[in-house]
Amino acid sequence: MDNKEIIKKLKSENSSIIIDTLKYIIKEGNKDILKEVIYLIQKTNETLVRDEAIKIIENLKDQNSVPIIIDAIENSDYKGILSILVASCWKNGLNFNQYISSFTEIFIQSEFLLAFEAFTVIDNFDYIDPQLANTCLLRLKSCKEDITEDKEALYNELIDIMSNPKKD
Repeated sequence: MDNKEIIKKLKSENSSIIIDTLKYIIKEGNKDILKEVIYLIQKTNETLVRDEAIKIIENLKDQNSVPIIIDAIENSDYKGILSILVASCWKNGLNFNQYISSFTEIFIQSEFLLAFEAFTVIDNFDYIDPQLANTCLLRLKSCKEDITEDKEALYNELIDIMSNPKKD
């Protein structure tokens, strides 16, 4: 099945065609259809379809998929599935290290559950660039008074992570 056919099937009104296509993508898919999978997560109301699509982004293995996920995270059109997208970043095990500033910002601006997902992404980094860590540390310290009580312990832990970044 080529990408055009896959995309056409993902836009089908028949959920079993969509689910079969998603199962095909799990085995044979490529990063070029990832945007369509993310869009499907956003637009569908069907739990089975959504679960299959989420399974795809949570099990990505192609590092070239990272910019596509980050674009979706930073796109306000996907605000409704931001938690799913951020959680996929620690679940799939890909390297999102260079986007630490984005996850720091999500931590700062979000309610506890989404902040926890962003924290988990950062906490799972194998390496943190010291310069990026310092930039994030300054940003975190500048908004200390805005951190809600429920995020305080995570905030302090994040300060510690940024103060002592993991090195190669």
